[in-house]
Amino acid sequence: MPAGGRIRFKTDSDYVVVHAGTYGVLWDDINDTLTSRLGFDMFELKNGKPCFSAIFVPSQGAGKNYSESRVRFPSAEMRELIIDLPLFAKVKDVYIALREGSHIDCGTGYLHKKPIVFYGSSIVHGVGAGKPASNYPAIIGRRLDSDFINLGFAGAAKAEKAVMDYISELDMSVFVYDYDHNAPSAEYLAETHYAGYMTVRKKQPNLPIIMASKVDYYRDEAENEKRRLIIEESYRRGIAAGDKNLYFIDGRHIFDDDFRNESTQDGCHPNDVGYLAMAKAFGEIIEKLI
Repeated sequence: MPAGGRIRFKTDSDYVVVHAGTYGVLWDDINDTLTSRLGFDMFELKNGKPCFSAIFVPSQGAGKNYSESRVRFPSAEMRELIIDLPLFAKVKDVYIALREGSHIDCGTGYLHKKPIVFYGSSIVHGVGAGKPASNYPAIIGRRLDSDFINLGFAGAAKAEKAVMDYISELDMSVFVYDYDHNAPSAEYLAETHYAGYMTVRKKQPNLPIIMASKVDYYRDEAENEKRRLIIEESYRRGIAAGDKNLYFIDGRHIFDDDFRNESTQDGCHPNDVGYLAMAKAFGEIIEKLI
């Protein structure tokens, strides 16, 4: 699954066509739009700021395994474009068509070339987002002009030793540690959370690490308070051991109280309103660290 994947380039073509072969996605998932699961979106950099430009919609109907759309521009001038890949579809191939005779060049490098790494559940992955670039890792990367890696594994982020060993070897600017949802129980979370943090910390003693607890805390306060305290205890243990580059985000406070009911797709996974709130909460800390 290519969540977080981007294609960045410059062209003076007055149109862009994207044709992509996709497969491996159910059409009846209630939590996502077809655009986020199977489609692409595109942003144009204007004066260094990304501005939404277009959605490349998936073909309608089960069994149709491609996306194809054309976007026209008002003039043929050099533009820098970022195309975001689908969150869930496996992408077999991508073809980008431009006007014959137009120029194409590499995109400008990111301001922050060392990537932010996000690890966690379906919420990191982007379930509930309206389009591929509407989940919180993508919003943060776009706003800070930073490369990022989305290691969101829907239903499967459990901080296994092999996974944490892999993450510990990555060259990154910030590590966001957000897998609370996928720990099968509070007891499992207690067994793995601090251990996973230490696996990364031992390899990268100066890396900024952000721990986070569930945003859907109020669905089951009794259970989620146990989990929140486990994560907060990991944070406090790290601080007590002398870690000066460790941070904690309390998921209880991310959604605005007045709009909490409007911030999720299904009571758990954020919608675009919820992801924007998450991007603000995490982004304010990350911006100071990169």
